Amino acid sequence: MVVVVVPGSEYGMADLHGYPAFERFPAIDKFGIDVLPPDKFPHLTAWVSTMQQQDCVKKCWISTKLHYDFLVGYRTGSVDYDVEMDAETVAMQNGVT
Repeated sequence: MVVVVVPGSEYGMADLHGYPAFERFPAIDKFGIDVLPPDKFPHLTAWVSTMQQQDCVKKCWISTKLHYDFLVGYRTGSVDYDVEMDAETVAMQNGVT
């Protein structure tokens, strides 16, 4: 059974558009804020779990650690915006070959 926010038998663009916000919640939980307690939001929790199983979501997934590191950097004023880039890509974007 697929659980969707927007009525339908499969996930759609609205689901894909909304999911990334929920991907960040586990990182926020690390600050002691229980954003999405399963007992209070069982349907939404089920939807997040269903979305995490979709191939297109798996291909674009950003780890909880990277989200957490970004939030810590944001709070301290030292955000690494190139966190997922390899050294070669960063050098190329900076004009270094």
